[in-house]
Amino acid sequence: QSKREEVEAVTILETPPVVVVGIVGYIHTIRGLRTFKTIFAEHISDECRRRFYKNWSKSKKKAFTKYSKKWQDESGKKQLEKDFASLKKYCSVIRVIVHS
Repeated sequence: QSKREEVEAVTILETPPVVVVGIVGYIHTIRGLRTFKTIFAEHISDECRRRFYKNWSKSKKKAFTKYSKKWQDESGKKQLEKDFASLKKYCSVIRVIVHS
């Protein structure tokens, strides 16, 4: 055994409290990273949902209403499990979408 010190480079970020809203999986292609799949959380706050609108006050506020129903029924849960499994199998980079 060598008596060298092992050094690993790390980055520490100080952020305000954040909430994970979703995850995005990327795969390597010849041209670089390509989005493979995006999975959003079941409950997304109004402060976060309003970021997806150009004009929140005039909108019907329907963003993610159909997507959140995926988490309730059995077929949706099976599909989400398939999505998570494919993220683990194929993606080389996984990033989280956060909201402060």
